[in-house]
Amino acid sequence: MHLRAQVASDPCPNRRYAGISRWLLLNLSGLLMGSAMCPTGLAGSLTLYYEDRLPFMFVQNGELSGSEGRTAADALTAAGIEFVLSEAPVARQVVMISNNLEPACAVGLYWTAERAKTGKYTLPIFRSLPQDTIVRVDNPKMQSVNSMSALLAEPALTLILRNGYSYGANVDGLLQKAKARITRPSEDSHGRVRLVLEGVVDAALFTPDEAEYQIRQFGADGRELVVKHFSDSPMGEPRHLYCSMSVDDTVISRLNEVLKKRP
Repeated sequence: MHLRAQVASDPCPNRRYAGISRWLLLNLSGLLMGSAMCPTGLAGSLTLYYEDRLPFMFVQNGELSGSEGRTAADALTAAGIEFVLSEAPVARQVVMISNNLEPACAVGLYWTAERAKTGKYTLPIFRSLPQDTIVRVDNPKMQSVNSMSALLAEPALTLILRNGYSYGANVDGLLQKAKARITRPSEDSHGRVRLVLEGVVDAALFTPDEAEYQIRQFGADGRELVVKHFSDSPMGEPRHLYCSMSVDDTVISRLNEVLKKRP
């Protein structure tokens, strides 16, 4: 069992409010003494943001699971750091952490120079596979598209991406130069694949494991979809815990010591 790894929507509010009250008391006492916010990991707990996104992270039996979620939760527990789970879209997570509103970390974010100015990164918790695309089997515009460069160079194609999300420095750089139409609506992963299925857009970027999972969620209709693998797709990049500036450097160091020992 993780140390105080309870979900923010926990149906037992007394436990959650007790944790929040302790955190508020610690910070209020710090203010009264003229000191800064009490450093997380030395006292109090931090908020661990995640997005319900199978197979990478999801809550099961009250604990964070998935290829990224489990690694993050286990690292925090091994480092002796208390945390409370809170689900939020990635775009909102980045805003909350960049604004340093509370001691918090987000699971599985790529490193970007802009984010590094307003937050702290741990060592990697996971490395993504190269990006693939989900397309309709019968989309004539995609029949001759056999590379990432061809996809991004075609103005007649529409590519749907996650809103407020970085795909890693290498892919982000390619997307900035793309001639294809790029759209970033608020839809989640399932919603973006649905727009491909309905023919509203031509392709959606996903890593292979998530692409296959998402197609399976459409049952028989998923037979109309296929994953296209591109040999020129940039190598997957590391994902990290991205933490607010109020997370003490000691906490980051303790997490890094644990992550260094991972196989």
